[in-house]
Amino acid sequence: MIFTDDQRHDAVGYAGNDAVATPHLDSLAMQGLVFRNCFVNTSICAISRANLLTGQYPGRHGISDFHKTLTVEQLEQTVPARLRNAGYQTAFFGKWGIGDSPERTHEGAAIFDYWAGQPMQTCFFHGDECRYLNFNGFDRPLDDLCDCPADSKGRVGYRNRIGLANLENPSHVDSEITPMHVERFLDGRDSDKPFCLMVFFKGPHSPHTDWDPVTEHATDGKEISRPASATLENAELEPEIIKQSLGRPSGMKLVQDQDVFDRHMRDYYRQIVSLDIGVGRIVELLKDRGLDENTVVLFTSDNGHYKGEHGLSGKWLMHEPSLRVPGFFFDPRNPRGDSTDRMVITTDFSATMLSLAGLEIPEDMSGSDLTTLNDDPEVKWREDFLYDHPYAHRGAIPRTIGVRTKTHTYTRYTDPDPPFEQLFDLRVDPDQLQNLAELDEHRATLENLRNRCDALLSENN
Repeated sequence: MIFTDDQRHDAVGYAGNDAVATPHLDSLAMQGLVFRNCFVNTSICAISRANLLTGQYPGRHGISDFHKTLTVEQLEQTVPARLRNAGYQTAFFGKWGIGDSPERTHEGAAIFDYWAGQPMQTCFFHGDECRYLNFNGFDRPLDDLCDCPADSKGRVGYRNRIGLANLENPSHVDSEITPMHVERFLDGRDSDKPFCLMVFFKGPHSPHTDWDPVTEHATDGKEISRPASATLENAELEPEIIKQSLGRPSGMKLVQDQDVFDRHMRDYYRQIVSLDIGVGRIVELLKDRGLDENTVVLFTSDNGHYKGEHGLSGKWLMHEPSLRVPGFFFDPRNPRGDSTDRMVITTDFSATMLSLAGLEIPEDMSGSDLTTLNDDPEVKWREDFLYDHPYAHRGAIPRTIGVRTKTHTYTRYTDPDPPFEQLFDLRVDPDQLQNLAELDEHRATLENLRNRCDALLSENN
């Protein structure tokens, strides 16, 4: 299970984006089933990760911020714990992201046979003496935290140090360290058991300047175009609840300053190239051990990423750039080389991991089995899905629920009294610029989606 951080749906080469080189992801995708309409249940890292691990929405698993953590009982019901109980060796690599402390992060180690996770946002670079590079993940140690020296601004160790300052022979977490830990797992695993690797890359999350130095020239000669909708005029038409939200100040800089936009996107793409290098190294490790022909690869991201649309950066809200992510399913035993427009959501990957292991999908999980789509692209599938973002970040992020259908997006901002609503017809307004919620001629559609939102919320709480 490859899970990236903040990767928007079009930020892969196989989506037709020639500004970002992802040959290793592209190779897997082109042999599998690509999800052109892949979405998150919640567009923020901590909650989205809990969604994937549990197969549930936040109303059911209870993770609604960076500090809450899954209970011991909940951890034992997660996908990796169920796989482990069924005889799989389980391994975790990268950014855990649930429970914003080392102590809470280490609680997650209990459900894995090999643990190479790190707390908080994790760090991109580590020196060669760092504990995180040198511990044995089979021991699932509690002394595995990065202990690198302070960065140029005094940030020490695992507390999201930035840059290469004061590091001896630094390694990049996505391109080098995660593949190194994967190799240790593969070399030390019980060869009589099947395995599940949960590879949670740090990229392309901020700090965006912390890409692997080998990718410095990866975007040279590439034109980085701003989305046509990311204009100052459109940004000024947004409602106040969006103008006051967390992603607005940096998002407006992307809109107003082409140089800022260009630097940001080149750094963002270099990070994706960095993690793609890591993907390639992991695939080679599988091939070298004769495991590639019998290892299914799933890929998606924890949320999308604005690049100036609506005057925003970051994620969080229910616009397409934040909601949509890349995704594919590759089973080498049943290669497809195809794509589908069916709507896929994060928790589908949860259900699919269980299905691939021959396990029943519990009723309290909200996902559907992607193997059925891979076997029969015409199979009956969902027509809509729920979006639920309960995290407010001390009022800086407007909390939202909503419904995405094939043709419309309905969003309810739940903090105002009464709630503020938006309705977009994606068939004629794919950039979500014209709010139809207050127009009488769309009243029936609005009422239908209000009711559908309430029903889906009730089903998933």
